[in-house]
Amino acid sequence: MRAAGLAGASVGLPGFAAVVFDNPSAIGPIRVLSLEGAYARLPDDRWYTTGAAAARYGPVTVGGGYRYLRFTDESPVTDNLLSTAAVTWRLKGIYLGASGKYISVEDSSGAVFRTVTQDLGVTLAFFDIAALGLVFQNLGRTPLSGPRLELPSSTRLGFSFNLIDSYSSGRLLLVTETIWADDTPRRTVIGLEGGVVLGDIGVVARIGTGGQAPGSGTGKTSYGGSLVLSRARIDYAFQRRSAIGRSVHLVGVRWTP
Repeated sequence: MRAAGLAGASVGLPGFAAVVFDNPSAIGPIRVLSLEGAYARLPDDRWYTTGAAAARYGPVTVGGGYRYLRFTDESPVTDNLLSTAAVTWRLKGIYLGASGKYISVEDSSGAVFRTVTQDLGVTLAFFDIAALGLVFQNLGRTPLSGPRLELPSSTRLGFSFNLIDSYSSGRLLLVTETIWADDTPRRTVIGLEGGVVLGDIGVVARIGTGGQAPGSGTGKTSYGGSLVLSRARIDYAFQRRSAIGRSVHLVGVRWTP
């Protein structure tokens, strides 16, 4: 959800469960536990849901999640499922992570196409000030049923920097990410997140813009925000054009004790 409001820039944003989809090493800085869930109902009655969880045990953090898109009966594709599991090892402020991803697509005839792939990532966290993340996605693509799904390999480099002390009432975070993918030009996304948190209550807004994957149907700019309620956050994101449809409103909840 957070990344959806930042035009997808998430590789350099450690410390929350849903980043497991984009950078397995970025779940490493989670202190104890992180849980997330989100839902969207699209204008043509399609629906989308996602959930993620991550927990830390000493120097090891484990996490996983799923994303599920259900199409209408008239669509040539019935549904699309992505699930992932990841493990991260901490080594003095450096987090090394690996994940396995399972992707399943079912068409209207009932044929199911399944492929598994892997990601490797490394994250450097500089306290709560900044973070640098590097991930290599879709390193291996093995079909389990039907033809292999086209999952382009990519390298993503992300950076986040708190422009205001995160322990103050103000919030101002800059996020950048550059993506190199197979057979496509390099693209860069930049995002900004700012707001005010007084005690345990506050509001944060975010915006992101930049190049998106060719053919994904995703617009360059997205918006979002969060209502901060102590350790919980109610998140919202709007994407005028996205990979799952147009005029998408996403609503989710995060809890990180």
